[in-house]
Amino acid sequence: MLLEGKQVEEFIKEKGIKHFKSEEFECKHCGKVIIESKLIEVLEKLRNKLGKPVIITSGYRCEEHNKEIGGVPNSAHVRGYAVDIKAISSKTRYEIVNFLLLEGIKRIGIAGNFIHFDVDPEKPSPRIWVYGKRKHIA
Repeated sequence: MLLEGKQVEEFIKEKGIKHFKSEEFECKHCGKVIIESKLIEVLEKLRNKLGKPVIITSGYRCEEHNKEIGGVPNSAHVRGYAVDIKAISSKTRYEIVNFLLLEGIKRIGIAGNFIHFDVDPEKPSPRIWVYGKRKHIA
């Protein structure tokens, strides 16, 4: 279920999400937030499994911000279906990807310093891809 604005805060409170706040999913350009509720739940489970903070580097992105940072046109971030999280060690990347697969996440992008995952119903699935040398600048 896509959540927007205050709905995100209400969902977090209602579900007892302890490790994430609405602001973490906001667009860094305009401050708007749209996020799929499943992403929040998966992130909370991941945080509990890892036993350490999970840093969101990019959640929702408005069209302008997506373009500014070189995001792909029609990005799942623009519709609230994607999140990128910090992952700088190979062990952490393995733990995250393994967890996501076990949770049924079928769209995963792997980079040197972040993991992207999304639940975009309009994108081909299952898919795992690797980013080139591009640095994540969300």
